[in-house]
Amino acid sequence: MFINNNLKVKIDNEYKILWVGIDLQDKLCYSISFLENLTHVKELIVYLIKKEDIRYVVAYSLNKGVWNLGGDLEFFVNCIKNKNRKSLEDYAYKCIELVYNYNSNYEMDVFSTCVVQGNAFGGGFESALSGNYIIAEESAKFSFPEVIFGTFPGMGAYSFLTKKVGFNKANEIINSNKTYTAKDIFDLGIINKVCDDGMGIATMSTLIKNGDMEPYISNPFLNICNKVSKKELLDVVNVWIAKAFTLSEDNLSRMLKLANFQKRKIEITKAVEPSIEEEMKIAEVNSLINSSF
Repeated sequence: MFINNNLKVKIDNEYKILWVGIDLQDKLCYSISFLENLTHVKELIVYLIKKEDIRYVVAYSLNKGVWNLGGDLEFFVNCIKNKNRKSLEDYAYKCIELVYNYNSNYEMDVFSTCVVQGNAFGGGFESALSGNYIIAEESAKFSFPEVIFGTFPGMGAYSFLTKKVGFNKANEIINSNKTYTAKDIFDLGIINKVCDDGMGIATMSTLIKNGDMEPYISNPFLNICNKVSKKELLDVVNVWIAKAFTLSEDNLSRMLKLANFQKRKIEITKAVEPSIEEEMKIAEVNSLINSSF
C-alpha cells in the first residue's frame, strides 16, 4: 500500500518483514518535501512495527538505477545566498532524524536493512550507511562529491564510516572525490553483500527466510556497536551548517553545476519512463517481492 507519494509499504506476515519502497518522485535527491513526508509517516511506521510484530525493516528504491543522488543542492545554494540559516537547519535536522531513526531501528526491537539498487551519492550514500545490514546490486556506484564544492557530507558519513573502517580511512574516503563500485565498498568492509543486478530484493528475502540474518539480529555487540548517538550526528551536522555559510561564490557555482546534473538526470529518467512504464516498474518490484514470499 502507498503511505504517500514517496513511500510504499508491504508486510510479510509470515516472516515479519516490513518492505519500504522509496520513490523520490520529482527529484532524485532528498528534497525538502520528501523529508517532510518521511517525518510525517514515522509514527505510522512505528505503529506498523508494533501492530504486526515486525522483525525486519527493508528499505529499497522504486527509482530505476538510483538509490539517492544526495542533498538538494539547489535548495542549499538558495539558503546560503539568501542567508537563510533557519531553513538550512530545518533541512539538516530532518536528515538527521531520518538516518538516526533507521540506524537506531526506530529504538525498537527490529533490524533495519537497505537494498541499494542504484547510485548512492552524498547524502544518499549516508542514508544507505544508516542500515544495519546493507546489500548492493553489482552496478551500484557510491561517492561523496562534496569535496568538489568545498564542504563535506554532514548527515552521518563520518560517524557511520568511522564505525566500519576507522576515522583515518573514513576521512580518506570522504575526501577522495572517488566513485566506488559496489565491490570496492564491499572489499572495504562497508557493506555486507553484493548481488547481481535486479536481485537485491530477492537476495534479502532469501537471507531472512533461510535464517541467515539471525546471527546479525541476535548479536548484542553488533546491535550496540553499530549505533550512532543522535548527539554525535547533530554535533557533526552543526559543523556542516556553519561550514555552508563560509562557501565562496566559486564553491556555490560548482554546487549549482551538480544541481543541474541532478535535474538532467531527472528529465532523462522521466523521458524514458512515462506513467504507464512507471506502473510497470512498480508491478515488477511487487512481483519480485511476492515471488520471494
